[in-house]
Amino acid sequence: MRGMRRFDGIFFLCAVALLGPVTANAVAATPPPKPTPPPAFTYSGFVRAYYFTRQNASGYPQTFKAVNQATFNTAMSLHGQYTFENGPITIGGTYFYANPLNGCPSPVSHLSLPCGKETFTGQAIVPTNPDDTLPGYVLSTLYEAYFQYKTPVLTIRAGDQVINTPWAPSSDTRLKPSAYEGIDVSYKFSRMWSTEAMYMSRFENRVSSAFENSTLLTSFPSGAPGIASNIFSTGGGPIRTPGFGYGRLSYTLGNVVLNAHYYAFIDIANALWLDAKYTMKSASKAFVAAQLGSESSAGRSVVGKIGSTIAGIQVGLTPIKNVDFTVSYDFVPQHNDTITLPAGVSCGSNNQIKTGPGVTFPYFLPSGGTPNCLGRADGTTTVYYGGWASPYSDSFATDSLFTSEFSQTMIDRRSPGQSLKVGTTLWSNDKRMRLIASKTWYSYGNQAGMSPTQELDLDGMWYFKRVAPSGPYRGLLIRHRYADRSQANTQFFGGTPLFKYNRTQLEFDF
Repeated sequence: MRGMRRFDGIFFLCAVALLGPVTANAVAATPPPKPTPPPAFTYSGFVRAYYFTRQNASGYPQTFKAVNQATFNTAMSLHGQYTFENGPITIGGTYFYANPLNGCPSPVSHLSLPCGKETFTGQAIVPTNPDDTLPGYVLSTLYEAYFQYKTPVLTIRAGDQVINTPWAPSSDTRLKPSAYEGIDVSYKFSRMWSTEAMYMSRFENRVSSAFENSTLLTSFPSGAPGIASNIFSTGGGPIRTPGFGYGRLSYTLGNVVLNAHYYAFIDIANALWLDAKYTMKSASKAFVAAQLGSESSAGRSVVGKIGSTIAGIQVGLTPIKNVDFTVSYDFVPQHNDTITLPAGVSCGSNNQIKTGPGVTFPYFLPSGGTPNCLGRADGTTTVYYGGWASPYSDSFATDSLFTSEFSQTMIDRRSPGQSLKVGTTLWSNDKRMRLIASKTWYSYGNQAGMSPTQELDLDGMWYFKRVAPSGPYRGLLIRHRYADRSQANTQFFGGTPLFKYNRTQLEFDF
């Protein structure tokens, strides 16, 4: 028995000696592997090619001496950013280059032939000018160069950057987005509450290669109306302004989103903008959204007297799979003052304010064929105004109104009135194809006359290949957009009676 016990003990010790290392190795291998840190340097970009055609006074350009427009341009954008030691600090930048390959290097080259500015005197062949809303010249700019500090609750970004707010948007519907120079700070108090504050001192619009201390309402951007004819600019150059301040407070609870925005467009206007949206928990994804705004002139009021309010509502649903439907309405009430016009200012036969050389009539007036004045029997004149001034989206058709279309908006007309829009969107099952159709009716006018306008838009987009969740390929798409706009009573008040717009886009993202 003693020999047997001694044998059992020896066997046990040997087993422990043999199995011990194996057991130790098995225990050491059980902890999960450490997560792979994100790469310190990341990059992305796109290559875009656009072809635009604009038929002005379509159907009878000889009658209106209208010059049609066409432009082709190609562009490349490359973005890179570096995060230090996988911490909260990042530096980034984006360089952009565009070349239409037509030998027209700058906006100045489009002031004369052969690059542009051809007139039409009724010849059989209608001439074509460039469409500088694209634009049709070379762009070269480092439009983003920023420092960023970011934690789960706090983000600070300073420098040249792209932002996207209701009245200071990115306007990325052409070759490149608009960019802003300044500092942006956002903070999350909780899952429900967040806030943001920023100051932007300079602005580079989407057809420019330089940051400037002016806006779309206080300069003469390519392909846009810029400073109104009733505002005199000394030397014919831009009116300098020191940018804008912005604040936002947001609340989210379930399917409810509420935002309050405040803008101080320095020396132009102060604006309060409210928006809200409620989405129902149903298969139809039905929703209702509302917007409300108030704006008044401020500081030097360099674009004239501004007094505007906006109210809008939108409802939508998905009645069947892959089909979205919306109905939208916006209302901008008119304002009017009855005054004695100062020297050098008159109300023309087309019920439009006319000013002499070097004279400013300090009102933010409707444009594009909306009447803005009416002479009275006692020698006074009633001046009609009330449009919303948008220094950073004017003429870009990228504003926040529910009823905005891609060739014109109530904001671009700088006009009070009302508008109704009906739209539908169709998706393919794999989300590679999207088709959009919409129709909008604009009612512009007052006692001085009516200038109703309507627009039909069609928009089709198709991805050649489905985008994977990861990898360098981010999409190759082709898109075509078409707008058909008509405007009544242009023989009395001006404007474009019939207008057709085609835009074809080819883009590769990486």
